[in-house]
Amino acid sequence: MKAPVVSLLLVSLMACDAPRATEASDPATLRATATPIATATPVSFRKELREGAHRFVLQTTGEGTQRQMELRVEKNGRELVTNTQTVEGTVEDAVVTNLNNDDSPELLVFIADAGSGSYGQLLGYEFNDQGRRALSLPELSGAAAKGYQGHDTFKVEGQEVVRTFPIFLDADPNCCPSGGQRSVLYKLPTGSTVFQQVNYRNQTR
Repeated sequence: MKAPVVSLLLVSLMACDAPRATEASDPATLRATATPIATATPVSFRKELREGAHRFVLQTTGEGTQRQMELRVEKNGRELVTNTQTVEGTVEDAVVTNLNNDDSPELLVFIADAGSGSYGQLLGYEFNDQGRRALSLPELSGAAAKGYQGHDTFKVEGQEVVRTFPIFLDADPNCCPSGGQRSVLYKLPTGSTVFQQVNYRNQTR
């Protein structure tokens, strides 16, 4: 009658010696299955501007050719506009102006394209109590466009936007313009959303 007792004891000992997968885990497996830690998106541009009762906070995040531009506008501490959009290229600068001397300030964002030509863009908005409306810069044309191959820079002088770029002669490679530079001047007529080219001037180097 003792044989069954011995058999049961052996079975119990064998069960105790069996590997317990739930009590031990391979550290390599833990490392492979761990949830990766999220990294913060880099901020590539940030600027805060004020004009009268308006406050503007502009920021771009990301790297490469496409970036997310976040804009928040307040008037007297009250939110007026919050917007996020994709921009192609790098924001170089932003300014707040009132080019037509009305009660609605403009925000001008200067962007350089990511390509080898670094073609310049102007992203503009005018703000009033109802929100914002987009402003546009006309394409270069006629004599002002002759020799243009990008590499624009923008700035505001007085009540005008000044767009400056090197002049390329026909035989110039992309690296080495030799025709001097040209500055094209724009005004924003009252009530209009389109900049108007008013003049241009060439300078030799």
